[in-house]
Amino acid sequence: MPSENNEFLDYVDSVNRKEKEKEEWEKTLQWKKEWRETTYAGMIIAFLERSGAARFFEAIADSLEGGEDTASFYAIKIVYRVGIITSCIMFVFILGYIFKMLFGDEIVIEQEVVLVEEITRSQYEAEQREKKMRGEKVDETIPTVKKQSKVRQRRGKRD
Repeated sequence: MPSENNEFLDYVDSVNRKEKEKEEWEKTLQWKKEWRETTYAGMIIAFLERSGAARFFEAIADSLEGGEDTASFYAIKIVYRVGIITSCIMFVFILGYIFKMLFGDEIVIEQEVVLVEEITRSQYEAEQREKKMRGEKVDETIPTVKKQSKVRQRRGKRD
């Protein structure tokens, strides 16, 4: 009799375990369904399955199960490396385009140079008379007069 009880208890345990596994599987399916409906990645996966491209990716995954010695593994590894390098180059170009949009095409540094020449009132009036005689436009503004005007002696020939 004790062996019959053990067999019955084992049977009950296995039934309970199967029911628990079934409930966990149903929860997992419910979470998976919710994930596919609420996330962008889930929507992309669902789209791939509807379009039939999922079989292609499953075939790639199956071919990789052969290990690192298969030709498909090396081919996919090369494509992966080229893809990473290409994506890095594209990232640099996109970053450059964003900086170009923010800061402009080129950086221009402008400097204003102001030359200040101190002349006496008599020199200014002489220049205005010369302009008037040549027929050029005469500056009608009155220059500011300092209390002490600087007088400089010039030696040598004047140009």
